[in-house]
Amino acid sequence: MNSSCADILLFASNKWNVTRPSLLYDTKDVIEPSTTNKFWIDVQLRYGDYDSHDIERYTRAKYLDYTNDSMSIYPSPTGLMIGVDLAYNLYSAYGQYFPGLKVLVQQAMAKVMKANPALYVLRERIRKGLQLYASESNQEFLNSQNYSELFSNQTKLFIDDTNVYRVTIHKTFEGNLTTKPINGAIFIFNPRTGQLFLKIIHTSVWAGQKRLGQLAKWKTAEEVAALIRSLPVEEQPKELIVTRKGLLDPLEVHLLDFPNISIRASELQLPFQAAMKVEKLGDMILRATEPQMVLFNLYDEWLKSISSYTAFSRLVLILRALHVNPDKTKLILRPDKTVITQEHHIWPTLSDEDWIKVETQLRDLILNDYGKKNNVNVSSLTSSEVRDIILGMEISAPSLQRQQAAEIEKQQQEQQQLTAVTTKTQNVHGEELIVTTTSQYEQQTFASKTEWRTRAIATSNLRTRSNNLYVSPVDNDLDDITYVMPSNILKKFITVADLRVQVAGYLYGASAPDNEQVKEIRCIVMVPQVGGLRNVTLPEQLPSHEYLNSMEPLGVIHTIAGNELPYMSAADVTEHARLLDRHPSLDKDASITVDVFFTPGSVSLSAWGLTPQGFAWGAENKDIGSDQPQGFATNMGLKRKMLLSPRFKGFFLVPENGKWNYSFMGAGFDAIVKKKVDVKLDTPQGFYADAHRPLHFQNFAELEDVGVDRDDQFA
Repeated sequence: MNSSCADILLFASNKWNVTRPSLLYDTKDVIEPSTTNKFWIDVQLRYGDYDSHDIERYTRAKYLDYTNDSMSIYPSPTGLMIGVDLAYNLYSAYGQYFPGLKVLVQQAMAKVMKANPALYVLRERIRKGLQLYASESNQEFLNSQNYSELFSNQTKLFIDDTNVYRVTIHKTFEGNLTTKPINGAIFIFNPRTGQLFLKIIHTSVWAGQKRLGQLAKWKTAEEVAALIRSLPVEEQPKELIVTRKGLLDPLEVHLLDFPNISIRASELQLPFQAAMKVEKLGDMILRATEPQMVLFNLYDEWLKSISSYTAFSRLVLILRALHVNPDKTKLILRPDKTVITQEHHIWPTLSDEDWIKVETQLRDLILNDYGKKNNVNVSSLTSSEVRDIILGMEISAPSLQRQQAAEIEKQQQEQQQLTAVTTKTQNVHGEELIVTTTSQYEQQTFASKTEWRTRAIATSNLRTRSNNLYVSPVDNDLDDITYVMPSNILKKFITVADLRVQVAGYLYGASAPDNEQVKEIRCIVMVPQVGGLRNVTLPEQLPSHEYLNSMEPLGVIHTIAGNELPYMSAADVTEHARLLDRHPSLDKDASITVDVFFTPGSVSLSAWGLTPQGFAWGAENKDIGSDQPQGFATNMGLKRKMLLSPRFKGFFLVPENGKWNYSFMGAGFDAIVKKKVDVKLDTPQGFYADAHRPLHFQNFAELEDVGVDRDDQFA
């Protein structure tokens, strides 16, 4: 920006003689013969940098630029430009001066630079905007460890602005809620003497003002500064402790004249706002008709018999209890009519022994309330935790996250003493690898969700799960085919399965002799297969056995991990359509897919038939990876009725060699996938049976030294 205008314009009643342009601290001024009755002052603020912060040179350059260009609007040729560098706290001026002006500007600028709050706020905002933060004062916040410092010989004051801006909420005639300010108060409290400066803030303070929450902070800072100014020097505090951090900035600005007073925040949530629940204080504040300062002593006459440390602890106990349960606290403080409160006192007059009893009751009241709110057993709290709760220090319940962080730190400390471990392993190609590791995480064994050992152990609870069977009900009342499943083969099928990988079998059965609409399932054929998380790969040909000649194929049964779906899944629609397409012997109307869902603690069953629309889509579908492929609709499957019967008994047919699970022998499955599947009558082996995982035993045998005793077969 290369133009400016006047900020202040002065008019003379008599014409002024002015000097030639000069800097503020130049001494040899030459008065010009010309006179003027108009004089302007232009204030230029800048935020200088390390390379250019010569404010005198800057102000002179700006004066010459702006008075010589055609864009600047100055009302007369005579004027003065004042420059202020906010970054380096420097100032200067360049221009003409009329008699007496130079001395006035020198004195005024010295005062402005020292004590003007507007410049201070502007500087801080610029610094925050540029993310240039001055190193914070290394003074520790007030907390439960260092609060005994309050009672040293230095005067320290608590400033609590919680009750400065108070409102009542009431309904308007239209039914809307509106707020109305009521009298508030600033609590300025000396913890060593118990002296309370109670500055009542009358509602008239807020009249016609906006942003009252923000204004309340600045009003508090202003009143505190006014109080400190009114105190004699020997009574002025050395430290101010604010209960709310938002008061730090306003106080800092208003106390620029008192550089020796330090301002400190507090981590203790001290309950000074509860003092409003004491009738004597609360009524006085509400009834006040104008702003006023009132003095109290919150320790009454306690300090005659106890220390200020004990008196402060007692006061905090009373106020905290008033905050938690005012009615019960007043009952504890004044249990009967014989206990009186004197005219000039705030608290009841009790003996030291009675106060000890009262303090114990108040402590129990506070802790019981804390225990109830945070679901904590009070007897398990340590003495330091009890102190923190009463003082209002944030204490957090033990958390798993913090325990884990502590463990990580402990591990890091352990890792500082490095121990080298040399490991000899084999990779998939049988090559021997020798690895030396130093850190712990490199020495941990890799384990994943698909770790077969963990899953093998988990299958042992399938037997108990099979006792809780739920069959999904059918909503329609149509005269549809009903399928009867023998309980014995279903339970066995569940027991030999796996919780994660899908297992499937073909269903064979026949119509009931007296009713064509009832299909009795008599056999589950376990054919060689490779299971996955979403589907099962089966051989291309249907199984062949003489027992199957008298029965018709009814479809497929397979397991699924997770919760039951209210519709036939896209994977089921696709697999069933392909099965019907590949094997014409299956009846499109009578064949079903039975889903066995492993829900937590139980097993759910549902039977699904395929609609013509589902068959057409499934036979063409190539996307078997997603749950909702393109073109899929949830009405492609039709739910079929299924009954479980313990009266009927079924049987299993398994491959000739007894092996049906090829998940651990993938290469062996490729050899038989297109061949004829011959089966025999037998009970199927479990998913993790020895015969299904010969490679594991082979690896075990090849280990050099497994550290186990082996029988010598030739001894």
